[in-house]
Amino acid sequence: MNFAAEMSQNEQFPKTVEIVFNRLFELYGLLDDSGRIIEIAGSIFEKTNVEPRLLRSQVFSETAFWQSSETNSAAVTKALKNALSGSFSRVFVEFRASSKVKVPLELNLIPSENEGRLLVCARRTEAAVLQDSSPNEPAALLLLAAESAKIGLWYLNFGEDIIRSTSQFSDILGLEHGKELTFSAFLEIVHPDDQTSVREFLTETIQAGDRYENEFRIVSADGTIEWVAAEGKSFLGTDGKPEQMVGAVRKITDEKRAAEELASVYKREKAARDEAEEANRSKDIFLAFVSHELRAPLNSILGWSNILLTKDVDDQTRRKAMETIERSARMQTKLINDLVDSARVASGKIRLEYRPTDVFSVVRNVVDAHRPSLETRGLTYKMRIAPGKAYVMGDVNRLQQVFGNLLSNSIKFTPPGGCVTISASSANSEVEVVIADSGEGISSDSLPTIFKQFSQVGAGERKSVGLGLGLSIARTLVERHGGRVHAESEGVGKGSRFVVTLPVLESSKLERTSGDLTSSESLKLLSDLTILIVEDEHDSREVLRLFLENKGATVHQAENVAAGLKILESLEVPPNLIISDIGMPEENGLSMIKRIRASLNPLIANIPAIALSAFATGEFKDSALASGFQRYVAKPFDPKSFTQAIVEVARKT
Repeated sequence: MNFAAEMSQNEQFPKTVEIVFNRLFELYGLLDDSGRIIEIAGSIFEKTNVEPRLLRSQVFSETAFWQSSETNSAAVTKALKNALSGSFSRVFVEFRASSKVKVPLELNLIPSENEGRLLVCARRTEAAVLQDSSPNEPAALLLLAAESAKIGLWYLNFGEDIIRSTSQFSDILGLEHGKELTFSAFLEIVHPDDQTSVREFLTETIQAGDRYENEFRIVSADGTIEWVAAEGKSFLGTDGKPEQMVGAVRKITDEKRAAEELASVYKREKAARDEAEEANRSKDIFLAFVSHELRAPLNSILGWSNILLTKDVDDQTRRKAMETIERSARMQTKLINDLVDSARVASGKIRLEYRPTDVFSVVRNVVDAHRPSLETRGLTYKMRIAPGKAYVMGDVNRLQQVFGNLLSNSIKFTPPGGCVTISASSANSEVEVVIADSGEGISSDSLPTIFKQFSQVGAGERKSVGLGLGLSIARTLVERHGGRVHAESEGVGKGSRFVVTLPVLESSKLERTSGDLTSSESLKLLSDLTILIVEDEHDSREVLRLFLENKGATVHQAENVAAGLKILESLEVPPNLIISDIGMPEENGLSMIKRIRASLNPLIANIPAIALSAFATGEFKDSALASGFQRYVAKPFDPKSFTQAIVEVARKT
């Protein structure tokens, strides 16, 4: 029931409001626009010898109750000044009830929209039992101040089970003014996720006759969700059973949102700070090891150089010195090259020149180049390469770097007397190169990070030289060739195996034509097709372009969706097929194909399309087909089956 409606019908209404205020606050009152007391009351005055009505017209901050210290008086004066300027003020101060009694209070000064008046309410800062004192002053002014401060008041007599409330209470909860509200109906307004906790804490409070404070969400009739702060107290009758309950609510949605935003900002700032600290730590460690790896070879070079310049040495010693200097210089050269390549990989600027390349020949050349290192290290080696040739679309120099890094790694971690085995074979449209050794092996903890940059730098103990860049670079280069690489080991001391897999380019046809991809047999498959490629990764786009052109197709290529759509608009005759990546920045392939299918031009809307993506899960495949692609092909693609898919999709129309 609305308080305003009750006031016109019930002459006991003022008493009800006074009971609510007395049970919520130790001190409450109303001030005018100059800070002078209009009305003031509260149970706290029972501790004094002062009649509250005698304080009328006095400046609130100048009354004797706030003069326990200069600091205390200044705090009240400042809070009053802020409130008079229109700001809500809260301050923790002492109320000087007598020379021996000081009561700590939370003092709130709340601006009212009514003629510049202030609502004053204070409560103890520690838990206290509210006193149910008899009202001595009119309630209307206090009610007006509470309404102006947007505080909703309510009162419940459990014998009636009807909540009597102010209009502000109804506004906060989104209720119709004047409509009766039972306690159970109130609980139904609470957000479903909060109902259980609210019901439990209210039940406990009611049974114990305790004071309560809580924050929860409510759902108004129009579905709006708001946060409210509720506080109050329940009272037991003489028989020990719950008799009545009073409370106040206020909306705190904006406060909650601000708190969440602050928490989010703090979380982001902390993450950025942690990332920066980790980057600095990694940089310091990295620089320390770079310094070590540069200085170690320099020490040998300078030391032997000094001996050769200052002493007469025999031919054997001179030869040993020159070999050491050369080896140290090569170590420095490799270190610098790895650092440069690492920087290029990180910035995405590493360039590859693709052409048909026989992987078996590359492997043989790498083994021949490392034969002196194998012999110097005292290692035996076995080379098992299948007969014939295995062509891939690749960069010869970069493939040599891949296999060279892997072989160097095995030589480095295999002790004298050990064995290194290099094998290469081709099957199922893939070429597989395996470099195995009987060396130190890899622990199960290290396997997941073995290809991570500087993984050796972060190791607690280092048994060999190097920065741990070679394997990271090898992995990146293999992936740029559409392949994959992984490491295997049964554990420390049990050797290791590094396996590289690359997609081959129809080796049987290449063998018959001596690597000439312009033969009529190869070209006729796609010779009458025009294909649009949309792929953001430059090297993957180049490989795909060369592959299609070598099959005889006419190829248009775009580095992103916007460029692809622009090409479609510019072509007089639409392409026979679109081949697009899925995961691209700014706009992805799924969005692009939806826009194409929605085109008002039927020639554009009906272009067949194949999704070519590294996302190889069934979920991505389903999304691609549902968006409008006719076929989904996972990277790295099998040349033979991919060609077949192109023919089937493109020639359906």
